[in-house]
Formats: sequence, C-alpha cells, structure tokens
Amino acid sequence: MTIYLAEKGLELELVEVDLASGEHKSAAFRAKNPAGLIPVLELDDGTFLPESSAIVEYLEDKFPAPTMIGGTPEMRGKIRALERIASDLAIVSGVMLKHSNPMFAKNVDQVPAVAEAVQGIVAQQLSLLEAHLGDKPFLAGERPTIADITLFSFTQAFRVRMNTTLTEGSPRLTAWYERFEKRPSAVYQVSA
Repeated sequence: MTIYLAEKGLELELVEVDLASGEHKSAAFRAKNPAGLIPVLELDDGTFLPESSAIVEYLEDKFPAPTMIGGTPEMRGKIRALERIASDLAIVSGVMLKHSNPMFAKNVDQVPAVAEAVQGIVAQQLSLLEAHLGDKPFLAGERPTIADITLFSFTQAFRVRMNTTLTEGSPRLTAWYERFEKRPSAVYQVSA
C-alpha cells in the first residue's frame, strides 16, 4: 500500500501492526478486520475497510487524480486484467517458492512435485507480462498503474527477502523492474 500511496501522492496516517508479536490476531485488531489481515483502512465514519484491492478502489473513487486504475472503461479493463495476472503470479510464485526454497523448509512440508507443477504456470504468466510490456516503460503505457505496483511489490519482496529473481530470463521485465526500483515510491519501500 505504501507504494500506491506514494505514487498517488496521498499522505495517510500509517499505523504499524506488529505481525511478529501477533498483534494482527488480537481481539482489538480483529474488531477492525475479522480475518486478521493487513492492510485495513479506517474510513471517515469510523468503520474499517480491509483488503488492498478494496482500499485502492475506495481511494481511487475518493481521489481520482492521478488515476492508478485507468481513466476510461477500456483502460480500467486492461489494467484490471494486468493486475489480476500479476496477482495470480504472486500466488503461484509463492507456492513454487514455499515448495522449493530452503528458507521455507522448517515451516512447510515441501513437495518438489508441487513446485514443478506450478513452475510452468509461473513461466507462462511471466511470458504474458513480458510480451505485453513490449517497449512500453510500464505495463499499461507511459505511467505506472496498480498493475505495476502489484507486480513490483511481490517481485521486490522476493528479491529483498528471499534473494530470488523472478524476472530472470525476461529481459523486458528485468528492465521494467530496474526502472521501477528507482522511483521514489519504491526507494521508500526498500528503506522502510
């Protein structure tokens, strides 16, 4: 969410939730989000809105400029499709890593066949994004959108936390990642 907020130019009060101590599982936090997941946005009326995609939609409606989801129905559709590919890629990549990366071996009964099964899906989704990116600086054109933020957020987490480069073998996505990594919104995320 911090990359989205920075790209959007929004300054909201950010409240740290101590995941290591299990704060997100406390009764006080579950009153805000019964699922016990972050992020959660407190609305003006004192109610709470969970889930990144719902929060983005709410903020886009409330603060339409600059748009991160597209300014026309056609662009919104294209950006949603790209964001879903990136989101699905995050899920299947996570499954692949949990079943192949030694870092997870203590906490997960790793099944190499699972990693192998989803590896083809990961390669296919990366290939789709690589082809779609083409010569554009960002997935949907000349400026970043929520699709870029979704893709960057998890590829950055994999690089920083797991020393794994998903975009290896995808030269356009690698160049895209290196461009996005230099944006002020991403620099803030790395240093945070």
